[in-house]
Formats: sequence, C-alpha cells, structure tokens
Amino acid sequence: MLGLLSFGVIARLVAERALAFGVEVWAHDPFVDESEVRARRVRPVSFDELVEGADHLVVQAPLTPRTHHTFDRATLRRMKPSALLVNTARGPIVEDAALHQAPTEGWSAGAALGDIEEEPAKQRDGRPDDPLLDLPNVIVTPHAAYCSEEAIGTVRTIVAEEAARVLTGQPAR
Repeated sequence: MLGLLSFGVIARLVAERALAFGVEVWAHDPFVDESEVRARRVRPVSFDELVEGADHLVVQAPLTPRTHHTFDRATLRRMKPSALLVNTARGPIVEDAALHQAPTEGWSAGAALGDIEEEPAKQRDGRPDDPLLDLPNVIVTPHAAYCSEEAIGTVRTIVAEEAARVLTGQPAR
C-alpha cells in the first residue's frame, strides 16, 4: 500500500501513476475534503492509519512549524519495519537523527530523500557530513527536480504571463 502525506497536485499525480499499476493508495491531508480524495480512487485515512499501514509512505506536505519533525523517533517507530519513507517535500519534516536510527536499528527498511534536514549538508574535508549519506538503504538526492531546461522555460513563461496580467489590471492567479 502506498501512503501519501498531503494530497496536493504532486501527490495526486503520484497517486494517479500508482493506481495505473494496481497499487492501493491511501492519503492523509487535513485540508482536502475526503470526497475529493475518494473521487480520485484514493482512500482517505487518519495520520495514524497512514503511518502504521503504509508500505511506502511519500511525504509531500509543506514545511510549517506544525509539520517540522513530523517524522521523529516516535512516528518512525510506529511504521512497519518493512516500510520505506520517501520524503520529496522539505527536509526538516523528517528528523535526520531519528531517520538514521530507524533503518540502523531495524525500525524501517530505509528511505529515499529529496532533501535532508540541513541543506546543503555540512562539509567536512570537502565532503558532505551527514551520517544518512553513509547508509546503504537510504538514498539522498538534491532537492532540484524542477531544474531542467523545460522547467526553467515553463517558470519563465508563467512569471511573464502573471506580470502581464497584473500590469494590465487583472488579478494575479
């Protein structure tokens, strides 16, 4: 079962792709009406159900004071030992020290991270100094998925269109 924390645009696209492969998808997002989640063939669940039931848990939530360290030791210990945590949101939603402990002590199978708690990682002797980078069952990539020629062109177009809208007296979208 694939779990999604947050059900915004990116999470909906992830759900759509997973559903195409016959994967059961659950989502928790306190800001999205459950009927909207169900309409996309996804099961709305509580945060507790999501954490305790997901085989793969994808975090797409925004970083706020309330979501900071959502995945701390207590939360990570509640996940299935076979579960994988995928954080494609902001790094500080996951407590790095707890995440390092989880696969090391067998609380989880591992993680894939698009960002770590401190980005960029501190340097020691010209190399990043974060123990997560040394774990064989943790993948860390730069949080730069948007960085492509196509994405840069799209961003420029959106900015230009919005500037034109505002300058012609129309409201920004």
